[in-house]
Amino acid sequence: MTRYIKSQWQLAAHSVKHSRPDKVMEAYYSCMDQMCRQSEKPLNYVHISAIVHGTAKVWTAAGQRRSRWVAEGQAQHNLRKFIARMLGRLQPLLPAVGVRLAAEVLWSSAKLGLNPGVLVPGMTDSLAQQFMADMNAANGLEFSTVLVACARLQSSPCQGALFRAICGRLAVADLSAYSPQTVSNILHSLARLPAAAPSVALLDALCQRFGVLLSGHQAANGPNELPTAQNIANTMWALSKLKYAPADELAMSMVRRIVALCRMEQQLVPQDISSVLLACAELRLPVTQTETQGLASVFLDLKSQLGMRQGYTNTVWSLAVLGHLRQAQFALALDRLTVLSVSHSGMSQPSVVTDSEMRQLYQALDWLQPPSSAHVQQQSVLSSLQGKLRRLGPRPAHTSVRLYDKDKLCAALTQLQLSFKTMLCIQSYLADAVLEPQSSNAKSIILRLGCPDYMRNIPGRLTGRGLFSTHELAKQGWLVDVHREMISNTITVKQLADYLKPVLTAAAGGSLNAYRKPLQTTAIISHGSPKAAVPCQQASMQPLFFCLAAVVPVPLLQNILCMRFLFRHHFLLLYSQLILLLPLGLGAILKQVADYSELVFPELPR
Repeated sequence: MTRYIKSQWQLAAHSVKHSRPDKVMEAYYSCMDQMCRQSEKPLNYVHISAIVHGTAKVWTAAGQRRSRWVAEGQAQHNLRKFIARMLGRLQPLLPAVGVRLAAEVLWSSAKLGLNPGVLVPGMTDSLAQQFMADMNAANGLEFSTVLVACARLQSSPCQGALFRAICGRLAVADLSAYSPQTVSNILHSLARLPAAAPSVALLDALCQRFGVLLSGHQAANGPNELPTAQNIANTMWALSKLKYAPADELAMSMVRRIVALCRMEQQLVPQDISSVLLACAELRLPVTQTETQGLASVFLDLKSQLGMRQGYTNTVWSLAVLGHLRQAQFALALDRLTVLSVSHSGMSQPSVVTDSEMRQLYQALDWLQPPSSAHVQQQSVLSSLQGKLRRLGPRPAHTSVRLYDKDKLCAALTQLQLSFKTMLCIQSYLADAVLEPQSSNAKSIILRLGCPDYMRNIPGRLTGRGLFSTHELAKQGWLVDVHREMISNTITVKQLADYLKPVLTAAAGGSLNAYRKPLQTTAIISHGSPKAAVPCQQASMQPLFFCLAAVVPVPLLQNILCMRFLFRHHFLLLYSQLILLLPLGLGAILKQVADYSELVFPELPR
């Protein structure tokens, strides 16, 4: 029976390349359904898993034709109905399913883009439980198969218990038989699954095994297979996402292997090169400019531009973070992106570049900013780059949301009587607060709370992204990083203020006076006796107020001063006061008002 099933899906996979996919798939579904109904013996779990696996193969073959039929709603509907029927037949047989078949069904479903738990409620968790029940019998291929399936589906079976079990098992397993593909698939999947949270010990073990494979040492069962460019690119990308810095020896071995493959004119995928450059930047690897420029040149010289939009933005941003970006490379990348945008939509000025990609480009442009003393030609080239980038799209607004209560920070800074603004986007980076100096001689103080961009295995070492943002923010003022513990719920406003005061004082050079709010002067306005206290920002306004108070009734005077709430501009405020005072015939007071027409009147409560 298994042979018959295999022959049928192989025939369908071959036919779908030359015939109409819809007719081939309908015939395949009908054949499998008829076999399930008319079989002399009931189909067991091996047969049903073979059908699901074969369906994934046929569907993949149809997709390789880039057929629009695969994306049509009716085709997807028919596929879901068929797989749901097969999984429904498999569900009562699950107690007999082992690790290999459980992994195979999960992978096949993920390959089809279908979550078993959606088609048959509880199916994904049941398959995960079957895998965990006999996990000691699983090998590296089966571990990687399950993780790849979960990463494709973005699913956390059994509320993450499956990931915890797999990571715990891998941390103590013998990895000597794991191939480069298996190791890279495991790392790549762990990086795409936030719920997995692999330990540093597990990452150490996987990196150690990959280093052995990369060195080409003989294994007990024969020579090790050398990692391919895709294996290396996936591994480096995964480590950068996991914020795990490998040993310099391993990191440089991976980079040199990729560079060697480029020199050998191997058929490298553009995404692999951009992923390696991105990892070099994120992990702050000690790569030379010769190595990065070699990889960038190969990438930019590739003629194929399909699917390379993100590759261009990653490459440009990575070179900027590494300090190796050249203006000519940036200009070439912008030209290629413009061509991609125009060809994508057929419009004169379209933009298919996402906000995150535009943010990368603007950050790279910020890094290219020459000093004010730069040559005129440099300024001209930069202006040209700015024009190209603006035509591609505007600088996107920052949409990050902080998880802490910003009111506590505002209250602490207010308690210190400091002038500040909160949640500002500076050069595409979010600042939690900025202290603004009252004098032009002082620089702004930029506060950043709980910066998360640190390496997991090297405490206190910033990632490339974190270090780059630190440098860019530091160009705009004095940067102050506040420990994450100070934004916890257990910290009071007073405790936060007491912590910030010496830190900010040190950043300000010993005194915070330049960042304090202007002191308000209180003038007593009364009609015979002190009855009202009016805050005044200008001490020189006191003679005018006392003069007015001597001849104008208090209610009328308060109405005059409150006109600021009704008129936005000072000249309107002045004219409104003149109109109110003319009937009183107060010529001397009018002259006094005219002398102070440029001053800002204080706000009073109604």
